[in-house]
Amino acid sequence: IQRGDVFVVELSFLSATGSELPIKIGNVSATEVNASLHLVAPFHGKSTQAAKVVNNEMGLDWPGIHELKRKGKSYAFWFDHNHIAFMGKAPLAKLARVAAVTDVSDGWCIVDVCGNDVRDVLARLTPLDIRKKYFKTGMTQRSMIMHAQASISCVEKSQFRLMVFRSMAQTLLHDLTTAMKSVAARTQKV
Repeated sequence: IQRGDVFVVELSFLSATGSELPIKIGNVSATEVNASLHLVAPFHGKSTQAAKVVNNEMGLDWPGIHELKRKGKSYAFWFDHNHIAFMGKAPLAKLARVAAVTDVSDGWCIVDVCGNDVRDVLARLTPLDIRKKYFKTGMTQRSMIMHAQASISCVEKSQFRLMVFRSMAQTLLHDLTTAMKSVAARTQKV
């Protein structure tokens, strides 16, 4: 758009999955999650102070290794050995005094997958042992979904949140729908 002598570019949000979600195949559904995502890496020697800001002023518990903490629609979860992530709630500016805080919202594709056969679907996609006794509600892992790096979290008993780099969104959709169709065909009554 030209305004006087200046050209102004107006950007608009584009879904990572386009119009392909939500979908339901069999008794498993997949829905894209559009939420803010921030990575937090405490500065050297500042982990305790960062945890205090999160616990006392943000109302979320600092997650331990492989933990997902939730309060309403806000999540704090372990991301790797140096990072935790916040979804749905932007970290307070005060946290930036003791940690590097990076908004990575536009770099990830986030999909919620839920239904009675969700674990059977995921068993076709990841090497993780996602049986209920090993991958419980409130757990998160970094792993692979087929050949894409991913973060996989168990949000509810039959609900998982999958995160892949935005560039892998179409690959995730292909692999996910293939697994959903396979499980649905197996459980379909003749």
